[in-house]
Amino acid sequence: MLKNLLLFSITFITFLSVNFCFAQSKLTASELSTIQNLVNEKHKLESNNELKSTYKLQIFSGSLEEAKKTQEKFESLELEINSKIVYQTPNYKVWVGNFRNRIQADRAFEKMKSDYPNTLIIRPGK
Repeated sequence: MLKNLLLFSITFITFLSVNFCFAQSKLTASELSTIQNLVNEKHKLESNNELKSTYKLQIFSGSLEEAKKTQEKFESLELEINSKIVYQTPNYKVWVGNFRNRIQADRAFEKMKSDYPNTLIIRPGK
């Protein structure tokens, strides 16, 4: 009888241990919204090709005021190429485009080098 009780106790404790180890925890509403926000942000970055290594053209490097003027001038050309101002110590830089390969970047470079003679082809993050 004592053997059976000991065997039952060990079996019961083992069952409880296994049950706690494999129990699924429920997510709260705030955790679900955080996960959804992260998924949305990742989707946005993927759609803009920002998670992949892409080529960009750097058309300006200098002060913030001049960077804003350069970006406005570039946007007025209506080339349907996105632009952004990035700060890298000690200068603000205007980057344009999001080219998947070097050939696309070279083609855009040829079109823009007359308007922006200091243009560089860059690969941010590499």
